[in-house]
Amino acid sequence: MIRPEGEIEYPPSEFIHMKASMLARLESLNSSTDNLMTIISRRLGAEQQEDFSKVEELTAQQDQLIKNMRKLARA
Repeated sequence: MIRPEGEIEYPPSEFIHMKASMLARLESLNSSTDNLMTIISRRLGAEQQEDFSKVEELTAQQDQLIKNMRKLARA
């Protein structure tokens, strides 16, 4: 997004820096949530097909995504 010249601060204030950092973390968290929902839906599909190796792989990916989301939430 291109900001109007009146909204651009240089050097950025501490508030602008914190806001940008928070927005970046929220975007990462949102992306991780979307990825997690995709993994869960694939996992459910694999369970219905009884493809146990795929379920194990997707479960590991799901666990890793949850771990990453927790790190992002703490940051």
